[in-house]
Amino acid sequence: MAIKKKGAKKPAPKKPAPKKTAPGKTPSRTKKSSSPKKKDGSKKKVDVPSELKKVVIGILVLVAVCLTGAMLADIFIRRPAQPPEKNQKVAGKPAVKPDSRKSEGMDLPPPVYEDISDLPPKKPQPGLMEKNGHPIVYEVFEGLDDIQKHPSASRPLPEDGTIRIALIIDDIGYDKKIAMALHTLEPNISFSVLPWSPFGRVISRMLADRGAEIMLHLPMEPMEYPSVNPGPGALLTSMPPDMLIAQLEKNLKEVPGVSGVNNHMGSMFTTQANQMNQVFTILKKEDLFFIDSRTAKNSQCRASARLLQVRFAERDVFLDNVQEVDYITGQFAQLKKIAKKHGAAIGIGHPYPATLETLKIELPKLKGKIEIIPASRMVRIPG
Repeated sequence: MAIKKKGAKKPAPKKPAPKKTAPGKTPSRTKKSSSPKKKDGSKKKVDVPSELKKVVIGILVLVAVCLTGAMLADIFIRRPAQPPEKNQKVAGKPAVKPDSRKSEGMDLPPPVYEDISDLPPKKPQPGLMEKNGHPIVYEVFEGLDDIQKHPSASRPLPEDGTIRIALIIDDIGYDKKIAMALHTLEPNISFSVLPWSPFGRVISRMLADRGAEIMLHLPMEPMEYPSVNPGPGALLTSMPPDMLIAQLEKNLKEVPGVSGVNNHMGSMFTTQANQMNQVFTILKKEDLFFIDSRTAKNSQCRASARLLQVRFAERDVFLDNVQEVDYITGQFAQLKKIAKKHGAAIGIGHPYPATLETLKIELPKLKGKIEIIPASRMVRIPG
């Protein structure tokens, strides 16, 4: 049996057992099969820094596009604020002012007034500045002098044959130095002070102490209101009588020692007969004269002065619509011409350096020929 076993067919060799691997190691077969899995896994893995970089770049691009679009829209779409349109003339119909005012929370119907679109105001020149840095706006209508006869024609000639000129400097209250320089140059200049201006009260006292004539430069509603604001203390056509009179009385107290009044702006207000009558009632009570600056073609000031028996006069020439010595010199020559023809004339200027410089040159030339007098000596009750 033992020999038989030896001669028997040798069995197939057994496959070697897999080698034991140390703990933590992977068998070689596992390594071969797992390597492609690692390779595949590496393709699917997200590269966070790269993706984050793409997101940031995308955001920056989007912001740049938005900013560029906003700039283009600002340049090509948005339009600069346009100045208020002048009243357009319609054949047979008066112009109508846009309804932009309210009184005591109540809407007002648009007022109707005569058309003066052929007399546009001169664009205000940069001059004195308000506390907020905005330029003071003067309302001056060119062309009125060419259409209306000069107010001097209605004044009686001086009995002694002396030619006289009254000079009023408006909008006092912002520049002490130039106001005092003007008074030093000519003591008979009248100074019209804006109520509630930064230095109005101080300058009024300084000038009054030196004997100057002080007037109230009364703010009144212009046609362009509210886009053009006459400033603190303005009288508006939307005010009921009690409010209007109360505001006028406050303004008079704000500038003590005034002997008369002239209007600041007022191209709308001075055309309203009823409200001018209310104003002149108070002026009559306080024994104050009124000089119409003539900013409206159809001003009712003369009629109200006649009705209420208030001493009255009107401006002949605006001296300084343009802040240039040559221009102001020409206007002053026009003022002298009117004075020589009618015996008297009233000129209104503003506290511009160019105005002061021109008067320094022109006033000495008047000595012995034309007398400068206060505005109060030009007024009389209209006949």
